[in-house]
Amino acid sequence: MIEIFNLIDSTSPPIITINGTHHDEESIKQFTKHFFNYNIFSINGTNLFGGVLVAVHKSIHTQRIVGFDNIPNLIALEIGLDNNKFQLVTCYSPPHEQIPFKIFDRILQINENTIITGDFNAKHNSWSRSIENPKGKTLFNWLSSLQTRSTMDIINKFIPTSTRSNATIDLIITPSHMSSNSFSVLPSIGNDHHLVIWCSTIKIFTAHQTYPIKRTHWKLFEVFLTFTGSYWNKLAEDMTHSTAFFTLYERFLSLSISRFTNVTFRKTFKPTLPQHIVNLTNEKRLYLKLFRRTYHPYYAMMLRDTTKRLQKTLFQYKRKLWLDYCGSFNDCDTKSFWQKAKRHFHSKSAPVEGFVINNSTVSTPEEMCAIAKDYYEEQFADHQHTQTDIDIEARINEKELNEILINIPSNPMNINYQQLCRVVASMKKKNSSGIDGVSNRIIKLLPPNHLSIVLACMNNFATSLQTPSHWHIAKMILLSKTKSKTTSIDKTRPISLLPCFSKLFEKIFLIHFRRWIDDFAILPPEQTGFRPKHNMSVRLVSMIDQIGQSLSINTAAAALFVDFSSAFNQLWFNGLWLKLTRLHCPLYIIAWLKHYLCGRKAYIDIKSTTSPTFELSKGVPQGSCIGPVLFIVYHHDLLEQLSTIHWKHLFADDLAVLIGPSAASLQQSILSEWIYLVQVFRDFSQGNGLISFLGTNVEMKLGGIAPNGRIIILPKTYNNGTCSCATSNLINATCLGSLNQAVDSCIMDILPLQLSSSVSNFAINDQIETIVNRAFIDFWSNDTSYEQYYTVCAPIFCSYVKQQRMNPVYALTMLLNVFSGLLVVLKYIVPLLVGMAYKLRSRFKSSRVSSSY
Repeated sequence: MIEIFNLIDSTSPPIITINGTHHDEESIKQFTKHFFNYNIFSINGTNLFGGVLVAVHKSIHTQRIVGFDNIPNLIALEIGLDNNKFQLVTCYSPPHEQIPFKIFDRILQINENTIITGDFNAKHNSWSRSIENPKGKTLFNWLSSLQTRSTMDIINKFIPTSTRSNATIDLIITPSHMSSNSFSVLPSIGNDHHLVIWCSTIKIFTAHQTYPIKRTHWKLFEVFLTFTGSYWNKLAEDMTHSTAFFTLYERFLSLSISRFTNVTFRKTFKPTLPQHIVNLTNEKRLYLKLFRRTYHPYYAMMLRDTTKRLQKTLFQYKRKLWLDYCGSFNDCDTKSFWQKAKRHFHSKSAPVEGFVINNSTVSTPEEMCAIAKDYYEEQFADHQHTQTDIDIEARINEKELNEILINIPSNPMNINYQQLCRVVASMKKKNSSGIDGVSNRIIKLLPPNHLSIVLACMNNFATSLQTPSHWHIAKMILLSKTKSKTTSIDKTRPISLLPCFSKLFEKIFLIHFRRWIDDFAILPPEQTGFRPKHNMSVRLVSMIDQIGQSLSINTAAAALFVDFSSAFNQLWFNGLWLKLTRLHCPLYIIAWLKHYLCGRKAYIDIKSTTSPTFELSKGVPQGSCIGPVLFIVYHHDLLEQLSTIHWKHLFADDLAVLIGPSAASLQQSILSEWIYLVQVFRDFSQGNGLISFLGTNVEMKLGGIAPNGRIIILPKTYNNGTCSCATSNLINATCLGSLNQAVDSCIMDILPLQLSSSVSNFAINDQIETIVNRAFIDFWSNDTSYEQYYTVCAPIFCSYVKQQRMNPVYALTMLLNVFSGLLVVLKYIVPLLVGMAYKLRSRFKSSRVSSSY
């Protein structure tokens, strides 16, 4: 037992299987207590030498397979999570018992990724250099007859595992795609079997992994580049700054940085902590280990106290760090604060672990690469040529453009040293390298003598329109658009990883391209995203302001958000050349873009497995600098098709439309309706004045109950022959208010129109809104006039009553107001006057006393 403990402690295997435990319960308890960081599974056997034991590290997710819990001499486990699950079966088969093939078949039906290990006591010339036995023949026949997708292989062939013969009876059986020949057979440590150590290629998710920690000596690398500048300058001149030279130069930078980088492996990423906290952590771990081995109350008490002290010390240390960090901020510059906050709140895309195809999950990297390659090869396939007018025009324009570029070479793009330095300074300081092995940080550390080499090569590329061939090959990684790691292929987003020097060349070209876009105002003001001084916040503020305008006038604003599916992947090259030609784009820009977009290739990379390359006949690379700008230029005229909509917003490939009445249009509508109503009243009154219908000599009568009945306005006569001048009105009511009440009181007795009416001005299908806007009045009658009124009424005289303000009630009110005002004034003025009098009196007395002396 001691030899086994020492061996396991020195090798630290994640999974341990032991066959033939001899039902020694005391040894199993001792094993469990010593290896407390392992999950122990054991089962008894059918004979004296039977029984098996499996130990799996606690950092690995492990559980027994349901239905196979209490089978003697056999343990079946499910190991791993999600799509990386596999099954481990350990079996001891006594010499005079049959191997449980039926149980193996049932386990393989659950998951074909099953590893079978154990002492089978089976000998066959396919894996053992000994005489065959019946169990070996049955095992060989079973392996040959398996109906699985991949064959089962025996790993440790022809290596004796028994100390009493040359037989190989302890076997490791795995599927062919999980097999690995890296195994060792150790000498015996006291029993009749040799120990077998197998190093598998299976990747298991565990909480206790070793992570590579890189440390690069950047200062030393920068000095090394400075001293090698003269050599590379001479070599660049000899090779005329060609693409072959630049490929060699990229390779030199990539290999050089690897020589200045040390890689160490650590179990976890740990922040830098003071030494006293590190010592306290080690003390806690020591007490934890002692408690798990002995379960002594003293160690439990010390572990509890040490844990509390460690938590308190860590809290105080973190609080001090946070206060120091906040104290270092500049009140006028909070950029560093938001950069730090972004790391905590930035959501990361989930890595793709499997594809869902026809309700089944595909998780092997080879199959995933094949599925992704077929899907995106179709996505980026060439545009289907049709006989539409725009398609024919685009093809003709493309041919003419090629002839012009061949016969009339365009003026090349000129790059100066200041532009190159400005672009290099604007690059983010990232250590992650592109597919060429060069990172942004390497480019930013290039000394001036190396930047001059890069400048000469870039100008040569712009003149000859030739770049290194690997600049046109993209490495595509797939990110999930959803939060699930297992998704369908159409829910993935392809990100192209490009060489960093290629991105540098794009950024330099983007300076010239954006200058032409701004000079000719190609993009509409509503377009934001990938434009300097046009970011997302501008669009958000504008949308909120427009919605607020609608709410301020009590109207709703409908919003429509449009997201174009796979927008960047569908950019039509011939359509782009046609639009740039119509916009009178300079030839050197079109020539550069044709060289950049045409002839591109890509390959899919999933879990370090790559697919064959395929052509990119349309679309722009997602991950490039020029791709989004090309897309928004290609769709610069999109808003022209929405000219009838007042509010439109564009952010990259996203469109937002707000539909709502503007304040100006609503004001004009209300004004026109008001003018119409006033004109109706003026026509009715036959003048600029309005006659009130209540308290006057005018009355309204309904001329019969009929669909075409009219409201007739007649003068009211009296027996004494006197009448007023039709100028009196309701108290506290305007003429319009009186008219409104008169109309309302009159139409209360009008019957509704019959649906069969053919003489009404209202149509049968008129909307309720139309009838309400006309106050339910079929039409107005303008038969009443002042002339007819005075002819019938003939008043003897017109009397007017003028009510003046100086009446008793008004006088009493004014008196009370004056009295209350005087009380308030005297309340504040009288004390001041009394105080002044006392001061004058005392001053007068003091002057008299002084004069007497």
